[in-house]
Amino acid sequence: MIAGSATFLAGAFMPISRVYVEGDPQRKLAILLADPVQWRAQQLLLAAGTAMLPVGVVMLARRWGAESEPGSQEPLAGKRLAMSAALALGAGACLFLGHLEERSRDPEAFALGAQPMWPFQGYMWLSLAGMAALGGALLARAPAHEASTGVLPRDPRWPGWLNLGGAAVFGGVLATTGDLPPLLVYGVELATGAALIRRLRR
Repeated sequence: MIAGSATFLAGAFMPISRVYVEGDPQRKLAILLADPVQWRAQQLLLAAGTAMLPVGVVMLARRWGAESEPGSQEPLAGKRLAMSAALALGAGACLFLGHLEERSRDPEAFALGAQPMWPFQGYMWLSLAGMAALGGALLARAPAHEASTGVLPRDPRWPGWLNLGGAAVFGGVLATTGDLPPLLVYGVELATGAALIRRLRR
């Protein structure tokens, strides 16, 4: 999760990202034509991060409840939510990877607004659904650990609320404006991955 988020954010903060805030199509095209190598490199970084994040959530879901007592039913709800999060993020990633490939192949169409936007919109909504499911999973996991034997420190609750709250706020922005910078999602998941690793190290 951290590797995917960090890779995506590295691409998102490349200098050529100024093209996304440029309103004039011809200026957008000029930016892309001035540095096609950096544009292709950015699309590769975004694609790598997009593909890695769902893999990280799948790995998390597969290990869900591994430290619980054998036969315990407490982790099941959280595990189902984590698997749902992985499914939503994976489906969204498939849409966005195709969109990124089109951007890389035909930057002119991207700059002039000739590419369909439904793959990006679908990717964003599925990503927010994945965030919400992951947040619910993390909140379901915390009480289960509070009732455990105490061998491991309990899960912090703030990553769950961060994912749920972020999904709600970002969804409102996306519904209102029709757009949302994907880097916001990856910023949340970077913090979530860091919190999980910190817990394991404790």
